[in-house]
Amino acid sequence: MSLSFRRNIIIPAGILYAMFSTGRSLVFLVLAVCIIVSTLRLRYTSSNYEIAVKGPLPPATYDDQRKKYIVYDCSKANSGVCGGWSKRMSGILSTLVISLLTKRRFLINHDKPCALENYLVPVNFDWRYNKSIQINTASSYQDLTAHNSKTLRKYLTGDLDINTYFHQDVSFLRMDWDFTEDFRKRPNINSEIAWIQNLSYADMYKQLYYLLFKPSPLLENALKDQNMHRSRPKLACAHVRVGDNPNMPGDDRRTRPRKDIIWHHFDKLNKDEYDIFIATDSNSVKKRAKIRYPANIIDTPGRITHIEQQYKFDPCEGFLKQLLDFYLLISCDTLILTRSGFGMLAAYLRGTDSELYCLQEGDLMPCSRYTLHHGQIYPGQMHAP
Repeated sequence: MSLSFRRNIIIPAGILYAMFSTGRSLVFLVLAVCIIVSTLRLRYTSSNYEIAVKGPLPPATYDDQRKKYIVYDCSKANSGVCGGWSKRMSGILSTLVISLLTKRRFLINHDKPCALENYLVPVNFDWRYNKSIQINTASSYQDLTAHNSKTLRKYLTGDLDINTYFHQDVSFLRMDWDFTEDFRKRPNINSEIAWIQNLSYADMYKQLYYLLFKPSPLLENALKDQNMHRSRPKLACAHVRVGDNPNMPGDDRRTRPRKDIIWHHFDKLNKDEYDIFIATDSNSVKKRAKIRYPANIIDTPGRITHIEQQYKFDPCEGFLKQLLDFYLLISCDTLILTRSGFGMLAAYLRGTDSELYCLQEGDLMPCSRYTLHHGQIYPGQMHAP
């Protein structure tokens, strides 16, 4: 038997027993007990595994013998859009919560445009879908993107038994919305999933992401290679979502951000201290940044694409580039956002408001990751209908 801890420390029970029984130091005993109480994350038994999170996400027990599943689906096998990276994370969050409400195993089936597990791997439990679960079982697929979820929302918000909505043993759900506000309307949500009520959006997404994902060896190596291009101690970044990109047919048309305001802010930085990184959907913005800051600019390899609209380029190259962009934004000392869920999600995972700025029309102002959602900074709802 062994105990597994939040930071992936494994302490065999025999060592703990030896530590306690020798009586050499009361300090060791107190320290070990404090570590156990504060960091225990997973407990395994022969018949089930429990996500025993003492923090917010997510207290629930999954029984391997039930063989009923809720699967977030973003696969080539089924129709419907998955959306960009932030919409996929919203869909994964909503699907995870539904799995907790229905007491079903949560899995992810994602190969559009590429297999997710090639880039991100499980942390605390194995969410990877395997088609063997469909042997001798009934399954269903529902496209619940955009406004296709009106019926489901009646089950999410009321006191109807949500299990009566999902009839099959394996339910594949394609979702690109955040249904947190619907979950919060449930009469018994405090007893069902208390963290839905208690956590802010920023903390919820951060907890969710790091509960589920860590970089795969492929992505880890790409990040290490990227870091070799760094030459200064600090990193200043901007995510500049322009829209209507000719490289991405069907891309959303949106109000163009004032790039001159971003350049003016970067012009004032100490160029001996800062590297500069621009994540954007526009080649012209990239080109302008390289001309303006030739000695300081760093970039990620690959062509600019949207993971939902790969067009004529290598989709896996574009997927890797977006993940590299995303992880760089998370690591930035200074981060400027424009109106985009991609940048907002990076701000959530970055976990600090220090040197976080939001570009709004003609103003660049300090902002907080806790006020980005539901139009508090940018108009409209970025992750929800």
